[in-house]
Amino acid sequence: MGQLETARENGIALFPVLRAADQMRCDLPMLLGEIPGAEVYYHTILNRDTLTYETEPDILKTFFLIDGTVEVRNCKGIHKLREKAVYVADPGQKLEITGLVCSHYLEIRWTLVSEAKEYLKSGRTSLPFVQQYDDCEQYRETFKSQKTISRSIIDHHIIPGFCMGSNEAYGPDRVELHAHPLLDQFFFSFSDNDVNLLIDGKVQPLKGNTLIHIPLGSDHGVEIPEGKKMHYLWIDFMTDLKGLDYLDEVHIKTGVKERFDEGNRITR
Repeated sequence: MGQLETARENGIALFPVLRAADQMRCDLPMLLGEIPGAEVYYHTILNRDTLTYETEPDILKTFFLIDGTVEVRNCKGIHKLREKAVYVADPGQKLEITGLVCSHYLEIRWTLVSEAKEYLKSGRTSLPFVQQYDDCEQYRETFKSQKTISRSIIDHHIIPGFCMGSNEAYGPDRVELHAHPLLDQFFFSFSDNDVNLLIDGKVQPLKGNTLIHIPLGSDHGVEIPEGKKMHYLWIDFMTDLKGLDYLDEVHIKTGVKERFDEGNRITR
């Protein structure tokens, strides 16, 4: 049974990106309405195509470049992004994204509550926020093994109610069961991801290029079979700002930058 059929049987919301969407211009909505206030779109943009995003003061727009190279232009200048980079837009600025090669990216839209808008207006966070994957701060959690590299792509103190990171490891390995009832969460798997999620006693395969909703408050973990890899984005939306305290507690910053070598061993 495939991952989509298993998800239907398990009652889990899952959306795999079909191969055709990787080869032609598309703007694909994914699991709309699954998390209140959040929307995710998968975009394929061809060489020299340009997409325009108008000013939306109530919407935080985050773009994660999965692969390829793009230019993002707003009224303050141009940012060139390469594979696995994030760009958080200023809600008060129009922007354009131009593909320099055929590229794929996620657009994550988050409806800002009044407190979040006031926070952004205060200037404590400077937008746009741009981060390359290799430059991300790394952290550890007690329910993951020492074989895992976890990255904080958008720290939970930068944008009120929203943050993003990633987990990467090679099997055999395991992320132990845990729950976070104050964080509603999507996973988006990179193309090399091939794992089994454990969700409230159910086993859910998760292949590459797939968005899945981890049910709010569920006990969940990951099994990585031998010869397989875990590599996915986690995208968190806080149901309560007490989620900040939880993340402060469980995200143990390492202060180092690690990577996997050609033998799938962690090195610095």
